[in-house]
Amino acid sequence: MYECNIAEKLIELRTAKGVTQEDVANALAVSNKTISKWENGVSAPDLPMLIELSKYYNVSTDALLGIAMEGKQTTENFLKAQFEGLDGRAIVLKAFELVCAMIPAGYQIIKEDDADAIIPEKLDRMNRSCISRENFYQFTVNSEAANMAVMLLRNQEDFKWMVTEESAERIAKLFGFLSNADALKLCHFIHSRDCSGNFTADYVANNLELSVEQAEALLSEGCEIGLCSNHIAHLESGVVTIYESFGSGMILSLITLAYEYMCGIKSYNYYINSSSKMIGGGKA
Repeated sequence: MYECNIAEKLIELRTAKGVTQEDVANALAVSNKTISKWENGVSAPDLPMLIELSKYYNVSTDALLGIAMEGKQTTENFLKAQFEGLDGRAIVLKAFELVCAMIPAGYQIIKEDDADAIIPEKLDRMNRSCISRENFYQFTVNSEAANMAVMLLRNQEDFKWMVTEESAERIAKLFGFLSNADALKLCHFIHSRDCSGNFTADYVANNLELSVEQAEALLSEGCEIGLCSNHIAHLESGVVTIYESFGSGMILSLITLAYEYMCGIKSYNYYINSSSKMIGGGKA
């Protein structure tokens, strides 16, 4: 049995989009009264108009109609349904497809001015999970120190870039930078809201209790690995190097993974580790 809640869904979608009934009416070339009737459940849009509404709100017609199974469907049951009838290879590819689509699907709903910290509720029991097979690795952590989900699949190059001289040197440069305790302090400061998007070496030195020379050296290395960029500003007081950075999710993820690997509490919600040999051994 399915229940259709189109009136409630239309109100929800319009509110999330931040538009008025008049805005919707103008976009669809109908009257305000028509929109009001739809949202009050007095009448319902016909099929052509359902299609136009789904385009306007950028959702599927099922989502627009508010169709849901009676009773709450858990996330786990919904995901299990996506994998029914698939073999092992198709399951791995489907999992990657779902992960790739999940954040973009919800991104448009998040308001740009939503500055509140969004932190998943910590699990009462064990806070980590890990699945590892030759073609698939997935790690999730939900703790006070870290919240992240990582998925790794095999690749056509079999990770050969790991031992290629040029790429190996560049990778080593990144980890060499992150191995410096002062560099980690710099990463922490740059990713905090206490740090301006544009700053000088003096600004960093004062906040991290470093010498200006130390700050300049760190920022120079930071520019080489893509943590920040710089440009020269000609001021009345003289020539000044201005640095710019709004943070790097990639670098923050690397540091978080390193923290979890070395410092995380080794308690697992589930742990399945058959093999992590993802290099060689035939095509993925």
